[in-house]
Amino acid sequence: MSEPVGEPAGLHLVGRVTGEAQDNFISVSATVDETTALGNHAGAEEARETFAVRPLRASRLDAARRRALALADVLSVLAAYAVLISVSSQEIPLTDLGLLAASVPCWIVMNKLLSLYDRDPAVIDKSTLNELPRIAHSVLLGTALLYLAAPILSDRVDIGRTEILGFMGTLALAMPSLRQVARSLVRRTFPPEKAVVVGQGRVATVITRKIRAHPEYGIEVLGSIDGPILDSYMPPPGLERLGGLHDLEGICREHDVERLIVAFSAAGRSEPLLQTVRTAKLLNLKVTVVPRLYEVLGSSVVMDQVQGMTTLGVPSFFRSHSSLMIKRAIDIGSAAVALTLLAPVMLACAIAVKLTSRGAVLYRQQRIGKDGVPFDLLKFRTMVENADQMKSQFRHLNEMAGPMFKISDDPRITRVGRFLRAHSLDELPQLWNVLVGQMSLVGPRPLIPTEDGAIIGRHRSRLDLTPGLTGPWQALGRNAIPFDEMIELDYLYVADWSLWYDLKLLIRTVPVVALARGH
Repeated sequence: MSEPVGEPAGLHLVGRVTGEAQDNFISVSATVDETTALGNHAGAEEARETFAVRPLRASRLDAARRRALALADVLSVLAAYAVLISVSSQEIPLTDLGLLAASVPCWIVMNKLLSLYDRDPAVIDKSTLNELPRIAHSVLLGTALLYLAAPILSDRVDIGRTEILGFMGTLALAMPSLRQVARSLVRRTFPPEKAVVVGQGRVATVITRKIRAHPEYGIEVLGSIDGPILDSYMPPPGLERLGGLHDLEGICREHDVERLIVAFSAAGRSEPLLQTVRTAKLLNLKVTVVPRLYEVLGSSVVMDQVQGMTTLGVPSFFRSHSSLMIKRAIDIGSAAVALTLLAPVMLACAIAVKLTSRGAVLYRQQRIGKDGVPFDLLKFRTMVENADQMKSQFRHLNEMAGPMFKISDDPRITRVGRFLRAHSLDELPQLWNVLVGQMSLVGPRPLIPTEDGAIIGRHRSRLDLTPGLTGPWQALGRNAIPFDEMIELDYLYVADWSLWYDLKLLIRTVPVVALARGH
């Protein structure tokens, strides 16, 4: 936190504030008291009429997304009913089929109550993965109600264990899958949402780069606005200054802006910044706030209110022994099964490495593990035999800042090695590291000693957990993340660790590896 800034303006909005912590942003959806927002002027209503509303296309985008998600849920329920009918041992009368069809709107109402249609406009990352807990609630609650209500509504319907399991299993698979398809179709149909960042420093630059690195967010950052330009101000690359805070309304009208991202303004907590956020709400913009202390806030932060004042609850570092035991049991079971099933693939990789280049099949490299204990990380060798000795010759080609060394088109990599790296096959031997307890399926990135030596302060707590085969750095794009941000991600992973977080990272890693992103 190198920038002296005030409190995030979005948390001072007057009225009902609802928000969700996501990837160190706070997305705020607020009903602003216009009279208060405009300084208690008697002409508040007249002043409000001078503001433009958000472009019609933005409203159409949100409405289309809601309808697409509702349609996905309807199709999911119908598919589950079809499975229930197909596995049923009895013939269901047409009247009872009508009752089943009539119950479909009840699922939509229930999902509406679970906020499964209202989350997307408020957040930046609209991944279906983030709403899996709510989908699970919907599936379990709806299935239980169906099981209990069916014999009451009709004495001719007897739903047995096979039918209800088939129904629940189909719904649990279909609902998140179809919702993801719906989001993808809407994103490809509509242009990206246009956003403006409030800020002119490092945080504004970082949040812009993160958003642009993920086109699946469906957000286009146009540029930034802020208070007076500082004497030491240097325009950050790729973040054009569009004007001052007072120019927001004109910029919105000119560029059809739909979202305002408050990222540590130079105006601090001054009245101009507060008025900018109030103006954004009156313009019907979506507002996202990067909170102060974001470096120590993770995705597990809890939003609360104390008599109208919004607070953020930060969980402690406590990790229960039982959860860690479950994590270890999952590691052992998964690694053992994977090593057995992938043995033919690993054998083929070993033969290819041996036949195409001189040197050992396996490459051993010392890494720093849990509690700072070193271990030998195993990989299939992907470089020429004397690659480590040649490192100094190519240091001028290093593309990474800090202690890391990375060349995207490294001349030391063999032809087979390039293929193995592209598909992450070179990392398969690390399953043995997982099996023997030196690594975990998910965890902080295992660093070499020189990289680990560059880490100081609170970031050393990344060694509290076993390093992982994958982690937040892998799930978010691997080598595209600078070293300092990778260490920050590892710190937040340790601070927020949970079994659910591990599962999310495993799921997110699948498309990264399958599509060879980050190589």
